[in-house]
Amino acid sequence: MASSEEHDNKMVEVLNNQFEKLREAMDEMFEMKANGLNVEGKRSSAALLFVALKHSNREVKRSIKAGRDELHMEKSKVDLSRLQLQNLLYEVSHLKKEIIRCKNFGAKFNLELLSDEEYSIKFPNTPKEQPEMSSHKKHLHRLECELKLRKALDSQYNILLSSKQELLQDNLSQAQRYTSFAPALRTLMESTKPLHDALQLSLDVEWKLGTVVKYLPKPLYLLFINMQSLQRVLDDSSFKAEVVGFESDAQMQELLMAKERASKQSTSGGERRHFLDENNSSESSMENLQNRSLEPHPLHIKVIIGSADSPYHLLLIIRYWGRLKCTTVRAEFCCSSNNNHQGDANFVQDLLRHLYPNDLGDEIPISGIDYELQNLNMTSEDCMDFLIKNDFGYPYCWLQSMCSIPTVNKSKLYKHELNLHNCTREVITRIRSRWNSWLKLTQQIRGLTYKDIDLYSLKENIYPAGLACSLVQCTAITLDEFHHQNADAINYMSDTKCITYSTYRAVVVRGSAKMECFIQIPSNYPMEMPIWVLSIHWNGCHTSKNNSAIKMMECWTNSLQPKHLDPNDNFLYVQLFRTIYSFDIFLETEGSMQSNIEYNKEKPYISAFAKRIRLRPYRYIKKGSVYAFKQ
Repeated sequence: MASSEEHDNKMVEVLNNQFEKLREAMDEMFEMKANGLNVEGKRSSAALLFVALKHSNREVKRSIKAGRDELHMEKSKVDLSRLQLQNLLYEVSHLKKEIIRCKNFGAKFNLELLSDEEYSIKFPNTPKEQPEMSSHKKHLHRLECELKLRKALDSQYNILLSSKQELLQDNLSQAQRYTSFAPALRTLMESTKPLHDALQLSLDVEWKLGTVVKYLPKPLYLLFINMQSLQRVLDDSSFKAEVVGFESDAQMQELLMAKERASKQSTSGGERRHFLDENNSSESSMENLQNRSLEPHPLHIKVIIGSADSPYHLLLIIRYWGRLKCTTVRAEFCCSSNNNHQGDANFVQDLLRHLYPNDLGDEIPISGIDYELQNLNMTSEDCMDFLIKNDFGYPYCWLQSMCSIPTVNKSKLYKHELNLHNCTREVITRIRSRWNSWLKLTQQIRGLTYKDIDLYSLKENIYPAGLACSLVQCTAITLDEFHHQNADAINYMSDTKCITYSTYRAVVVRGSAKMECFIQIPSNYPMEMPIWVLSIHWNGCHTSKNNSAIKMMECWTNSLQPKHLDPNDNFLYVQLFRTIYSFDIFLETEGSMQSNIEYNKEKPYISAFAKRIRLRPYRYIKKGSVYAFKQ
């Protein structure tokens, strides 16, 4: 500001000097003109003073404009600062009002919230609340979650209530129908009962069965009749077939199918506009069409496999799909005891998959199935996902053969079985054989788990000396834990993707030595035998990778085959017996080479080490009248 004032003073002084000079020039020109002198020279010099005066005037104007601009800029800064201050004041007042509103906040109704345990169970996927969050925000988040839960429960309640009303109406109509037929049927049965008793006929039972069987679809009817005849011919009570369902449901489905066929014929006859309207329906109508089309027949067959005195049974539920033109089967494990048999139920899932080679049930083996599903906007893979998701079972080729349904497998081979009696007998025999093998295997696994084993009654226990080792633990492990044991036996396992494995870990102890046995059981047992991988912890860790003796022990255990045993022998127990006495021999032969002999030779040996290969004497032979172990 001081510099601007100095500049203004300077400009005022310059203007004053210019005016003084101009006044002096005017006075001189007036005197010269009065004296009669020539004033042309003085006039030209005075005119130049006007140029300097004009220049000074422009400088003053420019200075004034610069001052005004600077003043406007300062005013703008002041206005902006004032506006910001006013905004801050407004925000402060708004925040004060919100604080007062939050302090005065109260629920309109006292809601009873879930406890912390129930909240964690109902919402397991809810992220952990941050510790720096306020209690108010945590409470709001919880209220939102519980509001969603209440809305979902309310919608479920409305759906269940509507379905309940529909079922009540249906039950009422069915009850009225049955009530109208009841007197006549009761009179007929009472009038013919003396004749049935005199002839010793169970016509009432056969009549009830016949009324239901006649509504079976043709494939299930053929399967049921063949199973009934096979059961009567063999007089075998180890399997039984039953028809499950109500004939009223089958009648209702037949009426609906007849109505649908009639509507299709009318559409093809002339209702072109109605046909186009149906093709332009919404996605919801397409989903309803899929649900109606992919419905099994209301009647299905239940096959129970297992002896009557056994507490364990295999249940096969066979359904027929009219749109797919095929049948599916689902296996279930039934146990009359209250024990936990989850592991046995898992084994049953693979029992039917390996009944025949290359028949895993992972595709629908019906020719033209893709063309049939085009109208439903589905593929065969989508249909298989639907069957698996709803737990309807798998469409195996052998099952279609039992029902006289033509099939086309992955190799594009066409097959249509006509000798249904032999086919049904062969399949039932295979299923019973695999079921008995799996049932025996699960009992052996349960015995290993609870250490309820009698090794001294086995056929291979023929030498008089008892076992010095003992089984202390046997538990189930994951497949990754099994693969961590880098043993040679793993390299010889099957690489087929359709085969799954169940793995276990058994611990055998003798003194300070411990042996870990990793057992792998394939899903296609008894086609493939269980594999044992051994790891000994005694003076270091010994496996088949770093010790040839362990490799021989695994070979001796895994070389056992069912043909080497009697039909009633337990395969896993014999493998365990071979492993335990091989462990005894390993400790006795290996311990003899140590400085501190911890384990003495308690068994009779013939040349414990032969030549340079240092084989362990695992074979028990008779030489003359003496029994001994030899390589």
